[in-house]
Amino acid sequence: MNNSLTLRIMRSLDDSLEGPEYAINLLIAELSTDTLPDSLQEVSIRIYSTRYQLLGADVWQKPNGRKTPRKIRFQLTSSTYWIEDCCHLFLYCNGHLRGYASFELFCDYDKWEKVNLEEAADHPDECFFVEHLCYQSWWCRLEQGRFSPAVIHDLIVKLRLRTANPTPWPHLFVTGDEEQADIFASSILAACLSDSTPPDCCRIALDDLLSGNINWWVTKEYLADKKVLIVQVDPLHPNKQGENILTFLTDWFKSPGVPTCIFHGSPESFDLLRLHAHDMAELIEPNTTFDLSAQVVLTCDSLDEPHIPLEKANMLDFRIPKEDKEPIRMTQASQKLEHLIGLSQLKADMQDACLAARFAQERRELGLDPHEENRHHMIFYGNPGTGKTTVARLVGELYHQMGVLSKGHTVETCRTDLVGEYIGHTENRMKEVLEQARGGVLFIDEAYTLVGRSKESNDFGKEVIHALLPILSEPDPDLIVILAGYEEKMQTLLQSNPGLRDRFPLQFYFEDYTNDELYAIACQTLQERGFVLTPAAEQRLRAAIARATAHRDTHFGNGRWVHNLVEQGIVKSMARRIMSMPGHDRTDRALLSTVEAADIDEAEARLDNRPYLKEPQPVRVGFRA
Repeated sequence: MNNSLTLRIMRSLDDSLEGPEYAINLLIAELSTDTLPDSLQEVSIRIYSTRYQLLGADVWQKPNGRKTPRKIRFQLTSSTYWIEDCCHLFLYCNGHLRGYASFELFCDYDKWEKVNLEEAADHPDECFFVEHLCYQSWWCRLEQGRFSPAVIHDLIVKLRLRTANPTPWPHLFVTGDEEQADIFASSILAACLSDSTPPDCCRIALDDLLSGNINWWVTKEYLADKKVLIVQVDPLHPNKQGENILTFLTDWFKSPGVPTCIFHGSPESFDLLRLHAHDMAELIEPNTTFDLSAQVVLTCDSLDEPHIPLEKANMLDFRIPKEDKEPIRMTQASQKLEHLIGLSQLKADMQDACLAARFAQERRELGLDPHEENRHHMIFYGNPGTGKTTVARLVGELYHQMGVLSKGHTVETCRTDLVGEYIGHTENRMKEVLEQARGGVLFIDEAYTLVGRSKESNDFGKEVIHALLPILSEPDPDLIVILAGYEEKMQTLLQSNPGLRDRFPLQFYFEDYTNDELYAIACQTLQERGFVLTPAAEQRLRAAIARATAHRDTHFGNGRWVHNLVEQGIVKSMARRIMSMPGHDRTDRALLSTVEAADIDEAEARLDNRPYLKEPQPVRVGFRA
């Protein structure tokens, strides 16, 4: 990478810039160069987390008739905190990958830090990831499954090496915690090898074969047209019959034309496999083994249950009949919606929509109206921070419980994730996102940004709308598309295409929170963090909210503003006050949990007086995060 091409980044507390409702932190990146040619039309950056998940992206496009500026500024927002041990940054010029950098994302705000850009070609693993893996529908499950960065990087390396080798895939082995190994084998490797096609996969338990619970010859015939076989390895103590079956199995595994087998189990199970099946143990090699033992262990209370789109129920399991699936709790998602603060009219409207969907579902099951359409696409109108993203996630659960959606997950996206850097790129991204969202909800935040700023605009955002129209027209799509944004701007979007409005039968309005509701949200947030307000602090908090909402406009952050007041203001003010106390008692729970009135005052002042960054010039045609 040319030394004159430099990049610097800065975490910012500037909330004057418009961003998605779910945004928590803003990252500013500035590219300085004197050597970029005037033929340069577009520059974009994409930043991925330590676990190779997209944190943010932004695009700059040169206005017609202007020279390339000496500085190009990008603004990236994220739904998570910008704190990472190792970020992966990719720089594109005119749609071509040019630069790569890895850096630690520091904790300081409003402080520039230089990032060293290198030639992307010098990092083949990272290039393979960003060119072949990052858009795969199964890639996000690595984050949902909380697999360690070391495991994810090992996966990238081995997939790159195997892709470069034209020979058939060898059998793979996954060892570690039994549940995590099962998820990695079933939802990552199997999805990769079968292109996320469950009918091409099936799963068996090795112990069931050795014990005679299932017939090997019947199983062998069934596997003739499969691509992937997932084999659960339990602790083996085979008898004479089992040893004979192991011999048959080993010969079959080594023969050409068999499905790629993915063995998974604990380290103890693989030790016993090596002990009782020496020939089979010869298949286990370092370049075909994934060791999950380096993974960080988290309890169920510390993370939400990961959603695994490639469900095991969709693959043949010789041990568990399909009718034994766990019954669905019909009231869980409804209770979550009811417990949200405020949104009284929205809750009533959503309940009516669910009743109508259940009514139509029951009529179809009785054959009363078999041709009735099963479309439930929605538009969410509302200002930032009013709960649109939260409700969108609940829509997936609600409609899954009613049997309308087969999975019920929610894929959250925005213009930056959908619009590509060159012709045809947007179409490919849309295909991948739609495939990932099938069976659940596709939530497009700030959807109005997909419409160009003028009639002369050649913005690729319109390609997203064109790609959505066929899906929106399907009578039973097993998908709910939700578009969200400001009401006035969303009306402009609907007017941009004559057939767009009729394809969204459900429209919901998210009202701004009242002062009492904002106060309740703040108290709930503090309570969840284990903080307690003094009576004086309660009064100061109510007064701070009243002052903030006295002159609110459409850009007021509502719930997001409260979140920033608590996380970026009150908690930091408490930390500054307590940690500056000489010899404070670290075991004093009351001291470390009690919010004083002074903490509220300082937090309010901090948010009011934070330095603001000027918006970049010139205005970009692409999405501004």
